[in-house]
Amino acid sequence: MNNEEPRKMSLGMRLAFACGEVGDNVALNTFTFLIFTYYFTVVRIPAPIMTLGFILWALWNAFNDPLIGYLSDRTKSRWGRRIPWMIGATIPLGVLMILLFTPPGDYLTNQSVFIYFIIILILFDFAYTSFNLNYNSLFSEMFVDMKERSSTGRIRIIFVLIATMFALTFPTFIIEDITNKDPLIPVSTTITGYQITGIVAAIIIFVFYFLILKWGVKDPKHISKDAESAMSFTKTLKFTFKHKSFLWFLFPALGTWLVINILPTLSPLFFVYAVGIEDEFLIGILLMISFLVAAVSTPLWELIRVKKGARLCGLIGIVVWLVSVVCFAYSVTFEMALIFMIFFGVGLGGGLYFYDQCIAEIIDEDEITYGIRRSGIYYAVLNFLIRLSMILNFVIIGLVFTSTDWMNYTPNPGVDVILGLRILMGIYPGIVLGLSLIGMYFYPIKGERLAENRRKLTELHKQKLGSV
Repeated sequence: MNNEEPRKMSLGMRLAFACGEVGDNVALNTFTFLIFTYYFTVVRIPAPIMTLGFILWALWNAFNDPLIGYLSDRTKSRWGRRIPWMIGATIPLGVLMILLFTPPGDYLTNQSVFIYFIIILILFDFAYTSFNLNYNSLFSEMFVDMKERSSTGRIRIIFVLIATMFALTFPTFIIEDITNKDPLIPVSTTITGYQITGIVAAIIIFVFYFLILKWGVKDPKHISKDAESAMSFTKTLKFTFKHKSFLWFLFPALGTWLVINILPTLSPLFFVYAVGIEDEFLIGILLMISFLVAAVSTPLWELIRVKKGARLCGLIGIVVWLVSVVCFAYSVTFEMALIFMIFFGVGLGGGLYFYDQCIAEIIDEDEITYGIRRSGIYYAVLNFLIRLSMILNFVIIGLVFTSTDWMNYTPNPGVDVILGLRILMGIYPGIVLGLSLIGMYFYPIKGERLAENRRKLTELHKQKLGSV
């Protein structure tokens, strides 16, 4: 294998690799879509206590995510650096999807449910990060060739959107009263719907993680060998935060995930009370159409990325997304919501596509600078900051719910609550995406700099292959 180019990945292996996105996004989006609504409307934890719980969870990530990334970069095994973490996370993550919706005791009186809520958040995040961080790290390590990375990225985004569409629509078909508003439907029926959703999500995780681990991953030896010369924890963090391209990328990266996380978190409440859609089936249709449009738009974003680079792809995607999300928040009928969700889907497709491509470019540039590939720490820092930024989401949700006298859940809220929901779903995401646009504009890896990075990376990998 000396002095040879890395072996090209077959289409079958690229498809199997993308299967990881199915399990990954069914887990994350089922969690994001249902966890707030379930514990607020069914378990009836007050909004300020929920906010405290999510803040404690985010603070846990201050230690969890960077530590996993650091240990991953230094892991030595016969399977490489990343695969052992992915194998170890599979069964716990599936089991936790079921435990999310099975808190102990009488939901309305048992105080231990809040402790259970905190513990389940922490355990879920540990298992999810152990798989997700290492899976994403492998993407930039297995697919170094620009064409392979771009085409595999397109497949991944399509799988992301299919999985997300399923995670956001399947519960609306299974859970009869998703916001627990109808007194004629027993709460036990609603709880059973949530639990069935968790069981189905667990099965999907087991199946698709098996597919990727069996046929879709290979830790490149010439890159996994970098574990032998890995930096100390403090040094690797220092160099990560000195990388100017990464610092500019943090604005659109964090903005993208702030918006992606707050929209599904509040969409059940928003559709029912602000738009006035009583039928859970119609809510599912709206979400499904949005993600179908995002999937269909992926070839467009790939074309822009190939011809003009990830930066322009991000700029256009954020603009479309910003306009559509502000308009969508002021929908008052199903038809209005449908129109704006279509445009929302186009922007979402661009937002997801540029994210993967940019972080891979940043890791490439870092490897050129320091000679070792530190994918794990970059994804770890991103995951940490994304989770930490979610404190902002839940603090703002808590403040809005408290100021509109919706601290404790009651069906049929007043006009102040509805206005608050519109601000949370439109004005707030619009401001966040505006800041993201600024960061994307100043993102420096483009044009000649990008081409030069590609040339240097190719030479560096030839040297590494020669030493294996």
